[in-house]
Amino acid sequence: MRKLFVLLLIVISFSIPAQDKKREPGPPDHGTQPQMLAAHPELRAFVDYKQQLQARGQRIADQGVLIETLDGGERLAEQNSDTPFNPASVMKLATSLVALSKFGPDYRFRTDFLVDGEIDPGTRWLRGDLVVSGNSDPMFSQADVEQVARGLIQAGVSRVRGSLKLTGNFCYFANGYHDKLQPQTSASKLLAGLRRAGIRIEGGISFGGKSGRLLLSHYSDEMVRILLFQNAHSSNPVAEVVGDAVGGPSQIQSFLVTSLGIPESDIFISRASGLDFNRITPDGAIKVLRALISVLDDHSLKPEDVMPVAGVDSGTLRSRFSSDSVRGAIVAKTGTLASLDGGVSTLVGIAHTKTGGTLLFAIFDCDGSVRGYRRLQDSFLEEAIEEEGGGVAVSRLMDALADFARDSIIQIHDRSQSEPASERLAD
Repeated sequence: MRKLFVLLLIVISFSIPAQDKKREPGPPDHGTQPQMLAAHPELRAFVDYKQQLQARGQRIADQGVLIETLDGGERLAEQNSDTPFNPASVMKLATSLVALSKFGPDYRFRTDFLVDGEIDPGTRWLRGDLVVSGNSDPMFSQADVEQVARGLIQAGVSRVRGSLKLTGNFCYFANGYHDKLQPQTSASKLLAGLRRAGIRIEGGISFGGKSGRLLLSHYSDEMVRILLFQNAHSSNPVAEVVGDAVGGPSQIQSFLVTSLGIPESDIFISRASGLDFNRITPDGAIKVLRALISVLDDHSLKPEDVMPVAGVDSGTLRSRFSSDSVRGAIVAKTGTLASLDGGVSTLVGIAHTKTGGTLLFAIFDCDGSVRGYRRLQDSFLEEAIEEEGGGVAVSRLMDALADFARDSIIQIHDRSQSEPASERLAD
């Protein structure tokens, strides 16, 4: 009997679950690979989230969720993490990652203006064509046109007898312009802008090969600033042009497969902006986010340098997560498509918590009300952050896009000399 009693005690002692130790927040390790997953009790917030979905009549199979620690060592919530969903504009994070990896954060897109003809210094007439050689600047707009016009006048050109001839990939950007960036549309906008800025062009618009001698070059804002605008405002035209600059959707997809190890079956990219039909898993989205954090860290930059801070920055996250308890604690990218997959609302980003440290999250909701999903996502994340000790406002608390002053550069070249080596290196 005594031996039986001792054996019973041993069995009972092994059946009592060990208490989970709370994670101590530590410094982010952006360069490390995800660690082996550790067991973690399911977040109460996640249980509530699933119950609310069911109460709304939504199928859990249509939703994907993944929340894990920055180092990938623990998963706090997981639902269909290996199922491909439509990411909508969250795809812009992949486009940002590839652009930073290929060009770097300091890269500036260059647009050259050449004169194919002779300039009369007395009348400031160019007896020939003004040639514009584009190189995929995604944000060339009226402010840049006026800057170029001042440079042209300074270089001795205020009238053009010939045409405005475009070559290369030139796109005229206007905020809210979401249609396809057709060459004729961009050329017409540039012509009208130059005329408003005081440059008279008599010959209209033409297209052809690059010709003439270099008169001046226009350099865009730095890549990192362009990407912040793109992601904060979820600008489809900017993302489409940046995507073309890195080689198009197929190159973005190839990068994610070869560099991040995302299985080909888990991803499909048809548009760099996230428009139309695209697919990625929540696990793949977290891999993209973690790689983006790493490449930014390599340049001493933070995620909020290319992603909006919720409740702070202008754009799609300005009115979300704005309460004192979470304001400045979430850096994320939204995605919305009302017309595909029954209605798509996605949110992928970073949450800074007091006891849980830095968490990465991906929430993919489809086949339902976009507005309803947004409210549900907000309450889910706010409850999860509270459960992890509350939010930490480690990001900025001032709107980085409130006064988005342009930082483009004009370089006027000596027409009597060939292109200098320093200018060639700047491209």
